[in-house]
Amino acid sequence: MKLIVLVLAVGCMASFGAAETAAKFGIAPSKPGGPVGPAPGSSDIDKCGCHQIVSKLKKVETNLLKLILNLRNKYGAVYSELQDMKKNVKSVSWYVGQTSATGESINDQLTTASINLAEIMHEIRELTIKQQTLVTKTFLTESILDLEGRQGDSGGRPPVPPEGDTIYTSCDDPRITESGAYLVTDAFNEPTKVICVLEFGPGAYTVIQNRQDGSTDFYRGYNDYKAGFGEFDGGDYWLGLDRIHNITASGDYELFVLLEDFEKNVSFARYDSFAIGSGSDFYPITKLEGYSGPAGDSFGGIIGVLFSAFDLDLDNSDSNCAVTNRGAWWYTECGDSNLNGLYLKGVSGGTTGMSWNTFRGPNYSLKKSRMMVKRKQPTTEPPVTDPPVTEPPATEAPATEAPVTEAVTMPARV
Repeated sequence: MKLIVLVLAVGCMASFGAAETAAKFGIAPSKPGGPVGPAPGSSDIDKCGCHQIVSKLKKVETNLLKLILNLRNKYGAVYSELQDMKKNVKSVSWYVGQTSATGESINDQLTTASINLAEIMHEIRELTIKQQTLVTKTFLTESILDLEGRQGDSGGRPPVPPEGDTIYTSCDDPRITESGAYLVTDAFNEPTKVICVLEFGPGAYTVIQNRQDGSTDFYRGYNDYKAGFGEFDGGDYWLGLDRIHNITASGDYELFVLLEDFEKNVSFARYDSFAIGSGSDFYPITKLEGYSGPAGDSFGGIIGVLFSAFDLDLDNSDSNCAVTNRGAWWYTECGDSNLNGLYLKGVSGGTTGMSWNTFRGPNYSLKKSRMMVKRKQPTTEPPVTDPPVTEPPATEAPATEAPVTEAVTMPARV
């Protein structure tokens, strides 16, 4: 501010002349080389009107000081509010983090609850079906045994009845002359009852998976699939991964998959070579070659794939395919087949049913499924002749589906 006053004073000096202005302000003109001294007489600053300018400038200075003080006070208040806001943001962030963690925990609990609920529902369904069929089961079993015990074309030897305490070496035992449920040792650790099938060419098939009425729940954990479960006397069952490995590791075996839908279309897929690895390797597919048959190849391209269940996810997908498909299987990207899926009776609207994609598609749950293995026969034996194949009516299956055959029939019980 003093600088401004001085500038104005200098301006006044320039206006009235150097000598006169110097006299007005009490400054004596100096001689060249001499000192500057006060002018004789008193100075009269009012004659240039500068006192009015100085007065106004002082007022401006006062107002500026007031404004600065006011701004400083407001800045302090704003700074205080900002500090409070920072504290509030930190508090909100903490609560958001807690809420997110709680939400993730709730989602995990809901997923677990959904799986448990699905298991309970299937157990209830299995109990209901068993209760409904309990009255007729004895009658049906006796009828089947009566049919299987009849004399057949076996070179004069009477057929061996499936039931009883007789133990056979395998389904290839020469004493077994017709299809049925037999107690065999094969490559098992102890005698086990299995279905033996003799209808399809030379040699006998051992049934490793049988599904025909939904009476057995197949949505089970890994240990159940390892040991085997179900009604081994001719009902729905899974032979067990350990037994399947022992059989296929004892020689060269082929695989025969027999399928039937609810429109009575029957089809099959045959693989000339089939084997699975041991439990220490999680039962991978080690052999699967030589596909043939009208059902389509929905089991190919899975060499090395491990067996998965809902409680042991070993598939090649980011998701748990056993949970997604409600089954247990050799899944790749949740698979082209799901023969251990739910028993849902026809079009299900999802991929959770017992399906073979190239036969009726992933959304169709089949009526019957039978997986059988047989020791490969010597090449000197007559070749196996496939049954004739016919196209199903267009109203029963899309035109893109694999052809099926009515000539192959699946037994009602064994």
